Amino acid sequence: MSEKKYVRFQTEEELLKSVLRSLPYDSYPKVSAIGGKKITPDIDILEIRKVSQNQFRLIGYELKLMKFDNRSKALSWNSFYCGIGQALLYLKNGVHRTFLILGFHKNVPDDKLIDQFRDWLYEKKDLLKTIIGDHLGIDLYLYEGGTISPIINANYDFYSSGDEIRLLSQELLQRKFTFDKRLKKVE
Repeated sequence: MSEKKYVRFQTEEELLKSVLRSLPYDSYPKVSAIGGKKITPDIDILEIRKVSQNQFRLIGYELKLMKFDNRSKALSWNSFYCGIGQALLYLKNGVHRTFLILGFHKNVPDDKLIDQFRDWLYEKKDLLKTIIGDHLGIDLYLYEGGTISPIINANYDFYSSGDEIRLLSQELLQRKFTFDKRLKKVE
């Protein structure tokens, strides 16, 4: 077996802690309620990014671990598909842009599988972009302490004309949400 150059994680919480270290301070893990109302799914990480003097962007990060499937002797795609669906649902909770960040489980035996998956994403990125739209980006987290590697960029903010979603956005900007304070202290 060859030496592994890519980082692996045992749990999504390990991935979350690692990703959280690479994001700005104004990022909040495991947002589970907005304005006192429970949301589904939880937002794994919410970033409130200042884009101009009076404008902020709400960014939701959905984190998933790609695992090795012993039956097929390949990566299981379940996390990929599930992650896309959950990330898109963040938009109904007032988030302007969303990103699916894929990490890799410790059971992935070889970097070659990760390279093949990354190459497939690059190859199919135009098709994927057409399918998922401009509000969802897909990134890979390959190196501990490194930057997140973008594959598909989210280019436009999502703004709903519906009052309910606008209210959720306002409550997020006013920091009227519940998040996991224990994970926020990760250093």
